[in-house]
Amino acid sequence: MKPIKKLVSGIFVLMLAASTLAAQVAKPGKFFPYPIHKKTLANGLDVIVIETPEFKNVLSYNTLVLAGARNEIEPGKTGLAHLFEHILFRHAYKGVPGHYEELMARLGTHNNAWTWFDVTYYHPLTFTANLAGRVVNGEQLPGLLELESSRFKELAFDENTFKTETGTVLGEYRRISTFPTLPMDERVLALMFPDHSYGHTTMGYYEDVLDMPNEYQAARAFYANYYRPNNCVLVVVGDVTAEEIFTQVEPYYRGWQPKEVPPIPAGTGFQGPKREHVEWGAEVAPRLYVAYRLPAFKTTSVETAVGQLLGELLVSRSAPLYKKLRFEKQTASGLEFSEGKDGFESFDPRALVFDVQLFKQLYQEKGTAYFDEVIRDIEQGLEELKRFSRQKGAKLLLDTLKSKYRYDFLAGMSSPAAIGRNFAWYYRFERDPEVLEKLLAAVEALQPRDIDAFAQKYFVPQNQVVITLAYKGAKAQN
Repeated sequence: MKPIKKLVSGIFVLMLAASTLAAQVAKPGKFFPYPIHKKTLANGLDVIVIETPEFKNVLSYNTLVLAGARNEIEPGKTGLAHLFEHILFRHAYKGVPGHYEELMARLGTHNNAWTWFDVTYYHPLTFTANLAGRVVNGEQLPGLLELESSRFKELAFDENTFKTETGTVLGEYRRISTFPTLPMDERVLALMFPDHSYGHTTMGYYEDVLDMPNEYQAARAFYANYYRPNNCVLVVVGDVTAEEIFTQVEPYYRGWQPKEVPPIPAGTGFQGPKREHVEWGAEVAPRLYVAYRLPAFKTTSVETAVGQLLGELLVSRSAPLYKKLRFEKQTASGLEFSEGKDGFESFDPRALVFDVQLFKQLYQEKGTAYFDEVIRDIEQGLEELKRFSRQKGAKLLLDTLKSKYRYDFLAGMSSPAAIGRNFAWYYRFERDPEVLEKLLAAVEALQPRDIDAFAQKYFVPQNQVVITLAYKGAKAQN
């Protein structure tokens, strides 16, 4: 079977290499005000250009890698996606250690990145004049086209650099581990995704982070597998023209070789409800996670559209559940989704996690009954959502929420960097340049009964995981 697999991979590469360059334009629509230009290079790299000339001489030059913690499918090798976020900044440009970072700094570039379950996102922000390089203090410096294509095509780092960065990651893990939410995150994911790579955080398992210095070859393999043009998207936003970008990008990136990306095992799901308690060694306020498994993201689906409004329906300050816990019963000091409004938007089914901050005094008075009371109130709030369409004024309320969503969404497009980030986040699912227009249209088409159907399908006991946390020295009543 091995020769057949090699042949299939070879055919894949040849097909990409022989493909005709494709170009298309998504014109400004009803919701999104900018045209979106797309061209796919022969090696499979999608190049997206969003022209925003009103932001004079501003350039947001973003590379989306479609690999994150989800792609860490080999046991004992978690945390590599996050590690590579670090290592790419240590690229030895032209064989000189630290040279990449030095040149980016001399160009006046704000250079950063982040790692998530499905993606790693690199987002340098600079001046349009730095695209192709410029003269600084009499010296000709390479521009972003040269520097960014170099580190993605031919990342240069040695084992000493690798080990240094593994130490940095270990320090980051230890810093984050001082927050009580880390063990809660780890347990809720492990319970909900027992045989899927969503079952660990982007930091990875602690034992794997400790062992990272010994995984140099595994890390090299991760880069070789996933940092490929057909698995990446270049999103350029700012004071540029699409024609200019397409012309200049191709010579720098066409030598980047494509490769078939390893598949992700689907997993078999889980059967809830499940519940665990975490004891914390320092005196902190008790905390509660109530999580539900939700469907994978699909731009035009009704379920995805409902997911866009869950924050307003459940944890916003005007949501009935929030008002009940925070103001009426005063049993919670805070209520939010643990990963924000878009943390559960993903390639595969993910967890929506209610993060509830509680009060030490009430826990001391009521003990575990306090947790049970808040859990019941959350479940009751979700039961009411199953009857959303029967509420008085449901249509008017939904229309109001849709309008707020639309304006909040567009308000989030306040800069080239924000436009690039938001577009890349949603584009990754179907690689459709009209994704934002279609997503907003799907939300606009929602009816009250769609809220009912979603809640009835997903907010059920068999989809639930509960994690409680309290100071282990607390003298709680049982």
